[in-house]
Amino acid sequence: MLFNGVDLPLYRGVEPHPTIGPTIFFCGRHEERKGLEVLIKAMSALGPDVRLWIGSNGPDSARLRETYSGDPRIEWLGRLTEADKIERLRGADVFCAPSLHGESFGVVLIEAMAAHTAIVASSLDGYRNVATDDADALLVEPGDVDELAAALRRVLDDPVLAERLCLAGDRRAECFSMEVLASRYADLYREVVATGERQPAWRLRASVLRRRVARMMAR
Repeated sequence: MLFNGVDLPLYRGVEPHPTIGPTIFFCGRHEERKGLEVLIKAMSALGPDVRLWIGSNGPDSARLRETYSGDPRIEWLGRLTEADKIERLRGADVFCAPSLHGESFGVVLIEAMAAHTAIVASSLDGYRNVATDDADALLVEPGDVDELAAALRRVLDDPVLAERLCLAGDRRAECFSMEVLASRYADLYREVVATGERQPAWRLRASVLRRRVARMMAR
């Protein structure tokens, strides 16, 4: 299928946001399916020097902020501009996407890869479309607090592993660049035009065209 493209130079050319210690970044709507509370609970197994940046907001924001207000390691950032988000991605040691379900495509993982940031995420179909466990990310069972904490510790405690994931992520992000996406669209349009030239117009019914487009998108 065709994918969401990412402007790679935009992510690679931004100065990282400064931080004072090992830092995890979460950015997503504060609701149950995004798994933010799973990540916050995992923080209890991480060291006192580990910081958690939480971007955005949502229906669970007030409850979560009140429940976990006693943890000084958590910084609630609220709604971020696109520029702020990219700076935080660049500055964090790990981008964490602990979603429980409902992710159709992991564009946020591509953005983290483009920012040269290690990824720990849930092993959902949508995220596996983008990332491969122990190659360019660490993928864990959705909702498993202990497994999530262990994966975060691995990345934060092992700079060699973190850099390996980042370098593999750099290469993976190249597959989703705007240039690659434009080339795929051009190929698709050329095939559709060529098919139309070879066959009478009545043969190009909508169902036939959809099949050809689907085949091209699957390449």
